[in-house]
Amino acid sequence: MKEAEADLERRVSAYIGEMPFLWLNVPDAPSPASTRGRIERNAIALLSHARTPAADCPSADWLGAHSDRPRVRASGLWNNNHVDEGYDAAFLDELGTLIDAALSMTHLP
Repeated sequence: MKEAEADLERRVSAYIGEMPFLWLNVPDAPSPASTRGRIERNAIALLSHARTPAADCPSADWLGAHSDRPRVRASGLWNNNHVDEGYDAAFLDELGTLIDAALSMTHLP
């Protein structure tokens, strides 16, 4: 079992390693009231489809559909926190500002 899991973990790591990503500088200490806390909470709530139909559902073979956690199955996310909350769309402006700042410092090909 451990060997099978190790192989799966290697494949998942390789798959994720090929995905593009962008680091955002959020210069405050983590807390529920911090910028990073607001962005995390609202992004999870926005992407979750636990409360509302999702525009982008997981694939039919998504492993989370077999999770023993009802909130994972209901939300389509590997999360238990914030999946059944509403979101404040104002966080998108804050997130956009952070993205713009990160992109202005990134040298893209």
